[in-house]
Amino acid sequence: MTQPMSSGNMQALVGTTQGNTYTLDRLLHEGRHGALFEAKQIRLGYRCAVRLLTIDPAQRKPLLAALSQQAQLHHPALIAAIDTMLLSEDRLLIATPLLTGQDLAARVAGQGKLSLSEGLLVLRAVAGALYALHQRGLCHGGLQARNVFLARFEDVTVDGALGGGQGNQRVCLIDGGLYLASGGSAAAADDQAALAKIIADTVSDVPPSLQSVLAQAQHPSVNQRFQSMQALWLAAETSQGRKTAGAQPTALVGALRLPTVETKGSRWPLLAVAISFLILAGVIAAVGLKRSQPSPEAVRLVSKSATESEQVTIQLELSPDSARITVDGKVAKTPLQLPRSDKSLPLLIEADGYLSVHSKIVPDRDRSLHITLAPAAAAEAAEPSKRRSKSRKK
Repeated sequence: MTQPMSSGNMQALVGTTQGNTYTLDRLLHEGRHGALFEAKQIRLGYRCAVRLLTIDPAQRKPLLAALSQQAQLHHPALIAAIDTMLLSEDRLLIATPLLTGQDLAARVAGQGKLSLSEGLLVLRAVAGALYALHQRGLCHGGLQARNVFLARFEDVTVDGALGGGQGNQRVCLIDGGLYLASGGSAAAADDQAALAKIIADTVSDVPPSLQSVLAQAQHPSVNQRFQSMQALWLAAETSQGRKTAGAQPTALVGALRLPTVETKGSRWPLLAVAISFLILAGVIAAVGLKRSQPSPEAVRLVSKSATESEQVTIQLELSPDSARITVDGKVAKTPLQLPRSDKSLPLLIEADGYLSVHSKIVPDRDRSLHITLAPAAAAEAAEPSKRRSKSRKK
């Protein structure tokens, strides 16, 4: 059973370092589940919340098992323990993230009840966190408005739906499973009824359709309540005329655990796993290399069909622009569209006042050609100079 602690004893712990890891800076709360401190992790320097409670050894194992399973869950609204430590005198230390904000009870006391839209946000987040717990066979076991925390966080947007002009806030479920410290018992149906009561008590404008859903979740007969938190949420959404889709049980995804060398008698299993992995990697590599080498025939066929077309395009850039093109005795225009071939075709380029160009062209690929015709007058003027040059030589 959890043992009570005096306020004087707890206040005296402020400034001490527990387990050579956590320095207690401030006493936040003290109740039947021990004392809660704001603390600092001395090695990494981050702030956290540390709970100290004296617990009976018979209750220690179930509580630690529940906290361990919670730590393996991944849900944005579920705040799980990040560390546990057994201290002297059967005192247990539980470290959790330090949240900035206020719990739902303080929010309602300071600002009044939530609107319907805010209440649905709380219902959605807490129902999701409880659903993740229930999928693992766990329960919160002590759900109240003070266990629903509205935590502030930094974001690019100015204000969130629950911010109230004070920044963005997200809904978090805290202190799950602490009922095990006092040897209590709880069921998923208890969490369902507790959540429905929280929504009914903290939301101001609950419509009749949603009231009937919350009433069913709190039915005195457990068999008359919803089968799961998911069913409760779907019913709440349907009561507001919204189309819903069931969530997938992602909370059931576990972690792969391999034997460690430190564990007694575990060296051979670890060695067997390593050898099996190497063999599997070799088989995969061999199959991959074999498949990655296509046959030469396949390469030839793919290359021919993918890179070659039946025609080639040859762009002729002519000077002057008025030049006429004749290919294989046929008048043509640029760009030339010719059947692909390795055989040369006669090419004639001519223009009035210019010397003609006789050449050949091979239509084996796409390309561009620059052809400039020489003026006829310049050629005629060059003839006398050639003749005078020849006479001097004589």
